[in-house]
Amino acid sequence: MGEITVVDDKQILQNVFYQYETECKGELTPIQVQTLHSDMRIGGLSFEQVTAAIQYTCVEHVCTMSELKDLLQEMDRRYFLLQDLRWEFSVLDREGKDTITIEQARWLTQAVHGKYFSRRKWDHFLKSRPVPESRIGFAEIEVLLCELPSRASLEEEERLQQQEEKEKLWRKIEFEEALKQERENMKKEKELEKKKKIKAKEDKEEERRREEEQRTRLEEEKLRIEQEKKGEKEKDNNLDILREEAEKAEKEASDRLQDVTRRKRGASDKERRELEDEEKRLHKVAKENKHKRIRIQLKVAIKSQEKFQLEYSIKEFQKAELSDDDMDLEKAVQLLRKISAKDGLHQAMNKREITELERAMAFVREHGYHADLEKEMASAGHLLGRLKRLERIRHEILELKQSTVAEIRSYTNPPPVVHSVMTAVFLLLGHKEKETKDWKAVQALVGKTGKESLKRRCLELKSDSLTDNIVQRAKALLEKFALDEVRDISAGAATFYVWATATIEDFLDRGDKGESTPEV
Repeated sequence: MGEITVVDDKQILQNVFYQYETECKGELTPIQVQTLHSDMRIGGLSFEQVTAAIQYTCVEHVCTMSELKDLLQEMDRRYFLLQDLRWEFSVLDREGKDTITIEQARWLTQAVHGKYFSRRKWDHFLKSRPVPESRIGFAEIEVLLCELPSRASLEEEERLQQQEEKEKLWRKIEFEEALKQERENMKKEKELEKKKKIKAKEDKEEERRREEEQRTRLEEEKLRIEQEKKGEKEKDNNLDILREEAEKAEKEASDRLQDVTRRKRGASDKERRELEDEEKRLHKVAKENKHKRIRIQLKVAIKSQEKFQLEYSIKEFQKAELSDDDMDLEKAVQLLRKISAKDGLHQAMNKREITELERAMAFVREHGYHADLEKEMASAGHLLGRLKRLERIRHEILELKQSTVAEIRSYTNPPPVVHSVMTAVFLLLGHKEKETKDWKAVQALVGKTGKESLKRRCLELKSDSLTDNIVQRAKALLEKFALDEVRDISAGAATFYVWATATIEDFLDRGDKGESTPEV
């Protein structure tokens, strides 16, 4: 087609433009531009070169009619420049590998661009390569070699350079500030560490002083307790001595009184009158000694806290109609009532009957002994809750419909959970485990009626009749499953699961493990 140098090049350009613009959009795509130029110049340009030329001369990524002339001139510039650059590239490629080293490529680029060489663009080119350290082919570098920097790009390069220098300066300032701050922080940390050490030393000294004070207080408290114990012991000994002395004086007065009474029988009138006076005096002395002995005996009973001794001493004190000057009678009565309440609570717990246990606990609360018997009341409350739960489960067993029991029996090949639960139930009811291996045998046991019915046997079973190895084996069978898991499979099996679990818990809480049997 030749170069466009004639005067009427505008008409020629229009003809050329519309010859290749086949879609009537008023623009040529990079591929269409590449085809046009390859028809003008042998070999044409690579697609990358065409794209780069469009970006350099055109507003958009396509070429309009008004931009075609400038674009063709830019493409010609690249085309003829590439002829020289290929030769220079081949000169550098002494080994004939069609590649040159990175250093050679940089030299070539710098030689072509001269003072407009941009280190920034070169670094960007190297970083964007798939293999940054590999040798460079001509096709890889041709676009970069042909690019001529514009004024705008030079200004942008200068602006970026200045910005980089400012950023470096700011980074330097920030680094110095950070370094300064770090030094200040280190200084503060050292001062803080020093203060911490001083504080730790002071705290340690204070702790040592407190420990010393605590040790002194403990020793003083220990000494005080020992003295109190010694005083209590001496007091007890004194009470025992006083009681013995009172008993001895009472006996002596009683013996002398009997002797005077005996002597009165054969005495003369004058002697009888004297003996009667002596008898009255001795009777008064014996009564005083007896009252003294009763008072001391009551104090001893309070100290001993023995129920029988308290009961006897209280009755004797009340029978003698003595005045309660020291409030010992009231103390003894309160103490006896508290001991009786405690004994009643233990008896009710041993009987394990809900009504009696509730009555015993109510008595303790009514008389204000729940604080003194806190531990016993807690145990009784725990037992009461367990007994009520067991009673509720027995009621559920009693209300269990025959159809639900029949559902268990109806299984031909029961789920493992149902078989395990019923095995545990019949173990607790006294059967050996080998009897329940065959499900037909379990079906037969479930189907019994009358006194041998499953419901009746469950209701009548007492946990104190069980043995430890039976309970432990049943527990091991049930522990494999959760209640929700059993309930999802069989409602009837879930009821017996709850009964068996409660029975096992009741046995274990009793602390009565029973006698081991050789076989389960």
